[in-house]
Amino acid sequence: MGSEHTPLFIPVVLGSIRRNRRSYRPAGLLAERVAAAGHHTELIDLRELNLPMYDEEAVTEAHPGVKHLRGALARADASVWLSPEYNHSFTSAVKNAIDFVDEELRRKPVGVCGLAGSAVGGARCVEQLKLVLIELHAVTIRDSVYFGEARTIFDEDGTLLRPEFIRRIDLMLRELTWYARALRWGREHIPLPKRRQLPRPADGSLGGR
Repeated sequence: MGSEHTPLFIPVVLGSIRRNRRSYRPAGLLAERVAAAGHHTELIDLRELNLPMYDEEAVTEAHPGVKHLRGALARADASVWLSPEYNHSFTSAVKNAIDFVDEELRRKPVGVCGLAGSAVGGARCVEQLKLVLIELHAVTIRDSVYFGEARTIFDEDGTLLRPEFIRRIDLMLRELTWYARALRWGREHIPLPKRRQLPRPADGSLGGR
């Protein structure tokens, strides 16, 4: 197995595309803590990617945002997903993004985080999102960060008002990086079980799914 000090690539996926979203700064904080731990990261903002609805059409598969999302997750050793909780679940933007990927997440660990105005911090959306990611053979870790009472986390200038979140994020990332190193070794040394579904077609689509 590679050195435990070798930097990993762990992007953070921001799952809100609303104009007045409160999840942008928490997503930035997640990326900052990934970098502070000595790893490479990227904030994948679904609002900026402006993904089309998943429909397997050739023009959709060629969309720059789709290619960027797939490329970043394919290079990643692990990923962190942050979604606000809308109507007791994760956002439609997150589900649409997940429908565009498959092997990019397979046998890779994922940290799932939630955000809400209530004290529970999106716990319901986190648990539901983990179930969806498992379907892609992603390995969702137990640890999550719940950004509860979202209005109180940062002030208007972006100053962090609740530093306890730094410790919570760092604890999650330590677990995530352990799984990332272990699973990377596994992917490189142990053949994956054969799958019944056909390989992705040359146009990049998921073949009728």
